[in-house]
Amino acid sequence: MIQKKSENIVNIGVIEGHSGAIYDIIYSKDSLFTSGADKFVVQWNVDALKQGEFAVKLNNSAYNIALSEATHILAIGTNNGGIHVVDMVKKEEVRLLAQHQSSVFSLAHNSFKNHFYSGDRDGVFCVWDDRTFDLLLTYPLDCGKIRKITLDDKGAMIAVCGQDIYIRIFETEYFNQIASFYTHEEGVNCALIDGDILYTGGKDAHIRKWNWKKEELILEVPAHNYALYDLVFVNEGEKLVSVSFDKTIKLWNAKDISIIERVEYKHGGHQHAVNRIAKIDEHKIATVSDDRKIIIWEIK
Repeated sequence: MIQKKSENIVNIGVIEGHSGAIYDIIYSKDSLFTSGADKFVVQWNVDALKQGEFAVKLNNSAYNIALSEATHILAIGTNNGGIHVVDMVKKEEVRLLAQHQSSVFSLAHNSFKNHFYSGDRDGVFCVWDDRTFDLLLTYPLDCGKIRKITLDDKGAMIAVCGQDIYIRIFETEYFNQIASFYTHEEGVNCALIDGDILYTGGKDAHIRKWNWKKEELILEVPAHNYALYDLVFVNEGEKLVSVSFDKTIKLWNAKDISIIERVEYKHGGHQHAVNRIAKIDEHKIATVSDDRKIIIWEIK
């Protein structure tokens, strides 16, 4: 039962429909797309809080998704290493990419470079052409699970989050590694790039703020009780939202990583681990969880 509404991050809608844990969520043009343990990838209308026109059923659990808005292509990473390439206009699969030999844990799209990026359980990082689906680069990083691949706001750099405790930053022209340093004990799960500043969240439940060019730690905060799974900027970069295995959502001041609000189930939050965040706009996000729910939040 909801005991008290949170003041700064408010539940404004709940969508239900998946029959298993929801692993990933992205936002595009008034729609949310989610992937889950029930092997479905589904489109949802944000305003109507109901299922949209697109849905696809796979033979394996759908771990993560990335979308090219220009080509209407959705890439879906699965637990057997396959990446399904789906044309959303034609509503059909156009390719099955089989380069990865283990579960694909991360996907990202770079609209500036026309690339898809993928990373798997064994630490293999791949670059794909988003129009031809040619494999442009395979990079065996030997870093364990690649949990997240994050772009800067111009698509010029990516941060690769490895289970081996290191963050690796690459430029996206020739994919030279321009930084690599220790971040979190037991592995880094997510990252955000803001110019020279890098925020990381780890399995150790900490948020850390770095000058990545100097490989220098600026701030660190014990942010959650258990592993931190995702981070996103809101309010034009002035605030951060984090989600965790501990079932909570937290809102932070980005400058000093001071807590603004903690949201639990009793405030209208999730009942189980919160896995991912999708940014809808500067004042609205959506979160997904093992509890099979999508919750839309307004940031006051």
